[in-house]
Amino acid sequence: MRFLLIVVLLSAFPIFAQKATITGRCIDKRSKGLENVQVNVIADTNFTVYTNSLGIFEFTVYPNQQISVVLNINELTQTKQVDVKTQEFIRIGDVKFGFVLEDEVKIQGVRSEPFEIPKLKYNDPQKLPLGSVERSLVYMTAATSNNELTSNYNVRGGSYDENLVYVNGFNIYRPFLTRSGQQEGMSFINSALVKSVRFSAGGFDSQYGDKLSSVLDIEYKTPEKLKGSAMASLLGVETHFEHNPTSRFDYLIGARYRSNGYLLNSLPAKGAYNPVFWDAQFLTNFAVTENIKWSVIGHFSSNNYRFAPQTQETDFGTANEAYSFKIYFDGQEQTRFQTMMGGTSLKVKASKKAQLDFYATVFNTNEREYFDIQGQYFINELETDPSKENYGDSIAVLGIGTFLNHARNKLNATILNVYHNGQFILKNEFKEEERIHFVSHTMLWGVNFQHDDFYDVLSEWKMIDSAGYSVPQGTSNQVELFETIKGQLSLQSNRLTSFVQMNSSWLNTKRDFPVTISVKEKVKDKKTLKTYRDTIVESSSRFTFSYGTRAGYTTVNKEAYLTPRASISYFPRLYMVSNGKIKRRDMGIRLSSGLYYQPPFYREFRTFDGQLNLNVKSQKSMHIVAGTDVYFNMWNRDFPFKFTAEAYYKYLWDVNPYEIDNVRTRYYANNDAVAYAYGLDMNVNGEFVKGIDSYFKLGIMSTKEDILNDSYKEYYNAAGEKIIFGYSEDQVVVDSATIYPGYIPRPTDQFVNVGALVQDRMPGFESFSVQMGLQFGSRLPYGPPDFQRYKDTLRMKSYFRVDIGMSYDFLYKKKDVKNFITRNFTDAVVSFEVFNLLGINNVLSKQWIQDIEGKYYSIPNYLTQRRFNLKLILRF
Repeated sequence: MRFLLIVVLLSAFPIFAQKATITGRCIDKRSKGLENVQVNVIADTNFTVYTNSLGIFEFTVYPNQQISVVLNINELTQTKQVDVKTQEFIRIGDVKFGFVLEDEVKIQGVRSEPFEIPKLKYNDPQKLPLGSVERSLVYMTAATSNNELTSNYNVRGGSYDENLVYVNGFNIYRPFLTRSGQQEGMSFINSALVKSVRFSAGGFDSQYGDKLSSVLDIEYKTPEKLKGSAMASLLGVETHFEHNPTSRFDYLIGARYRSNGYLLNSLPAKGAYNPVFWDAQFLTNFAVTENIKWSVIGHFSSNNYRFAPQTQETDFGTANEAYSFKIYFDGQEQTRFQTMMGGTSLKVKASKKAQLDFYATVFNTNEREYFDIQGQYFINELETDPSKENYGDSIAVLGIGTFLNHARNKLNATILNVYHNGQFILKNEFKEEERIHFVSHTMLWGVNFQHDDFYDVLSEWKMIDSAGYSVPQGTSNQVELFETIKGQLSLQSNRLTSFVQMNSSWLNTKRDFPVTISVKEKVKDKKTLKTYRDTIVESSSRFTFSYGTRAGYTTVNKEAYLTPRASISYFPRLYMVSNGKIKRRDMGIRLSSGLYYQPPFYREFRTFDGQLNLNVKSQKSMHIVAGTDVYFNMWNRDFPFKFTAEAYYKYLWDVNPYEIDNVRTRYYANNDAVAYAYGLDMNVNGEFVKGIDSYFKLGIMSTKEDILNDSYKEYYNAAGEKIIFGYSEDQVVVDSATIYPGYIPRPTDQFVNVGALVQDRMPGFESFSVQMGLQFGSRLPYGPPDFQRYKDTLRMKSYFRVDIGMSYDFLYKKKDVKNFITRNFTDAVVSFEVFNLLGINNVLSKQWIQDIEGKYYSIPNYLTQRRFNLKLILRF
């Protein structure tokens, strides 16, 4: 009996015995915690736990045993052996996985964020020639630009005004009167402050605003300690500071000064350039409580552009028909753009499931555009016969004339926004204890009130005198001006918008999933079929669905609208062989569609003659976008390469046609066109050179528009030939026909666009690197300056430009060497840059000149020539 009692007590002893506590943390390559890592404990009693949002796991076991801890996330597995000798607290420590959570290769499990627009691998734009975030987009995304002097860009046939830009959730605006790239100065985005860049070229969800083309979503840094930087070059200087003086408060401050006179002196128009641009901005964050964060952003920019032109000489034509165009200038141009922006946000984590964000912003711009420029020009015919002594010299004067451009334009605008965004997690859990099926449903919503106040004074005219006759010719008692824009305009408008969106996700996991892959491998110069087999601990696939709608009402034109949008994504369960092992092939397939309305802003209301048409309605479009992301391994790189392809179709109606003059968009201020755009965008990026990323893109597109109810007359002579008045010999009209143009190219119709950002390091001397940016854009349409769209079917010269920068990094792999530079700086880079390396004469626009016989010549306006720059970057 006593023996039986002892046996019972000994068998029950483990129930009362104290257990040992085991804890550890799973982190990525940058020491950031990994959530939902599966931790399998193999002991006397096997069980499974998962890491929390900080990557920490904890469990208890009985002492006096040897256990195995198997940590698994996706197909990455690590094992730790733990000897539990006594009843104690055992810390395994950090278990590091060899990837970066914030990289584009996301964990295809519960941590994936398929509802966010694509995140770019953010490069350091300060090291790139003409570096800026917008310039990086031209190399890496579907954005295009044929003007190196501007930070504006087009996306899939859209205009400059069709792109949304956000910085930390704040909507960003630009000046309104800028007509040339050299007037712009600097964009709002300070590249030294940027943490991450997200970009969508179309098909974006309802949570983003009412524009037709794209979304650029910038997130600024969150300071973790005192840091700073300084950059100085022949074009200007930049500096920034960041700090978190307390655990609750941090701030960012950035300032820039830029003078483009050295660069602008390479333009064909010679003269005294005096551009002075500077800005300053700050962002502060204050943690009121653990769950409440208050942020304030501020920005002031002053762009002063002064130019006194003197001469301009342009040679154009062909080898058999060459001309020279020379202008002597008098007068000057003075433009000033001063913008201010302030905003505040309060972000409240109301509970584990609810997030409430509140924003208020005010933007003010004070713009002045004054110029009086007189130009006296000569058109000469050049000798084209190389055998003659006067080859290349003028042999005849074809035309002389004078033009006088005058403007006294002033604009003041204030834009006020108050808005709220929120989200609530309806469900975010596994459906069963075995953690096989994971379901997530999150609702997002938002409401925005916007007030616009514009006051615009327009006084602009242009006179052209060709061979002693003013064009156009009026009566003998008065002189008619070629173009006159007069107006004193005032516009106040209110806009109310809102959205609601549901994001749903379903994850399906298979355990101990068998995989068999047969691949052809080269063995002793012969290709043989080799089969690989493995059992994957956890293999998951995922399906997501996002659907929602935007609604809005604009008071000035009394227009209401509703724009539903939806997108689906699928992440299949795929595998490949890499370095003799079976690995996950990350791949995503997506399809999105929806309606996108763009309510008219101030410039869309303004007509060519300087009046307001308040009956202009929203431009409307329907997007269909299908795309895929495929990650693949090559050359044994640590991170995979990424290939992205998107096919798209956009149908547009109630289109407000426009003309593009340099970077100024002039609208016809009506809704009398329909349009379409379709194409294919492809790009690939990765470590073509180990340790440094390169990017290649190819875009193919066609975009056309049809001006409704437009037509024109063609006249014919007795021989049946079409009469070109001023050119044809027989100009006696005997017949005519009405022509309906139908679809014609839009101003941004560019069939082929190629971009490349290639980076390399010198073998054996890795401190020296090269960054090369390449752009090619096929011929854009243009036409005579008579604002008749059906004539704009001529094509300019293709755009081709190569910029290169050669950098030396004083601290590359020298952190352990103790000297003045390593003790005081984290980065020290000197860079020599060559702009327009090949010296190509790229054409920006055309200037139309008339000779004494009434014949018109289109004179090309060229962009910048080859220029050199020296840059120094220091960071601490």
